[in-house]
Amino acid sequence: MKKIERMNALVYLLHEHGKLTAKDIARRLEVSERTIYRDIDALSQTNVPIITFEGQHGGYEIDSSYFIPSIRLSEQELLYFFLLLKLGKEMKVPELYKDYDLLSMKLLNAVPMINRPKIKRFLDKFKVSINRINPDSYVENILDSVIQSLEENKQIKISYYTPLKDTVTDRIISPSRFIFDEGGWYITGYCHLREAKRTFRLDRIRRVELLENTCSFPADWESGENLKTPARNYQLQISRSFFEVIKHNDYMANRQILKEGEILLVNVCTEYEDSLLELALKNPTNVHIVGPESFYEQIKETVDKLGELYN
Repeated sequence: MKKIERMNALVYLLHEHGKLTAKDIARRLEVSERTIYRDIDALSQTNVPIITFEGQHGGYEIDSSYFIPSIRLSEQELLYFFLLLKLGKEMKVPELYKDYDLLSMKLLNAVPMINRPKIKRFLDKFKVSINRINPDSYVENILDSVIQSLEENKQIKISYYTPLKDTVTDRIISPSRFIFDEGGWYITGYCHLREAKRTFRLDRIRRVELLENTCSFPADWESGENLKTPARNYQLQISRSFFEVIKHNDYMANRQILKEGEILLVNVCTEYEDSLLELALKNPTNVHIVGPESFYEQIKETVDKLGELYN
C-alpha cells in the first residue's frame, strides 16, 4: 500500500472505530507501529485534527467534525457499490480482494453516520458463493500489469507454472482477453514460445513483467478470436418439475418443448455442451439426454468409465 493510501486508510479507520492504539492501526494496515507513528506525525503536520491520548489507555482519535470529501451518491447507489465490492472479494479479483476492508471503509465514509448500522446489517446477511477455484495468492502487481498490457497493447513476460509437468517456463505473451470463469481469473493471448493461442491461470503465474514491445498476432488472429463455438441442437427428456428449476439457466435460453407430459421432450439449441453434460451426470433421475447420438454415446462412455472405476 502506498503512503498516501495508507494515510487515508488511517483517517478512515479512526473515523470508523473511534479511538485506536498505534498497535491496533498497525495490525489492521499490516505495517509496523513505527510506520504508524510517522504517518500520524505527517497527518498532524497537514492539519488533520488527530487527538493523542497518553498513558495506559491512550491511543488516537480524530475530531468527529473533520470531513473527508467524497463523491455524493444516493443510499441506493452506495449499496450497489458495496454489493460489487463484496462480489469482487468473493471472486478474488487479484489485488482487490486483499484491500476489500480498506475500500469498504472509504465507501462507508460517504454514508451518513445514522445510516451505517442499516448498511452493515444488510452486508452481514449478504452471502456470495461462486468460487470453484480458490487460489491461495497472486504474484504482486499481476492485475496492474495485465490491465496496463491490455490498455496499452503491450506484451508481457511471465514465468508460468504447469502442475501436470511440475515445471515453470518463461513465456512472452501478447494478451487479448482477461476472463473470469468458474471461480478463476485467466488471460488469453498469443504465446510466442508455443506460437499458438494459449490461456493462462493468473494464480499460476510466478512472475510478470510488462514489456515495451507492442503486442503482435498472426494474420488470421482476429477472425479466430471472434469465432464462437457453434450452437447445436440437443434433445432432453426432463421431468416437468425439474424443468421448472432449470428453465431459466443460460444453456436453456433457446429451447422448444416437443412433447408435453410428466416427462417433457425438449429441444435445446446451445453452445454450452459442457453444461448439459454436467446437468445429465448430476441429475440422472430428472434428465435424460437422447440426442444427438454422438453426444448420447459420449455420455454413455463417460458413465461406463465411472462404473469401471467405482465398481
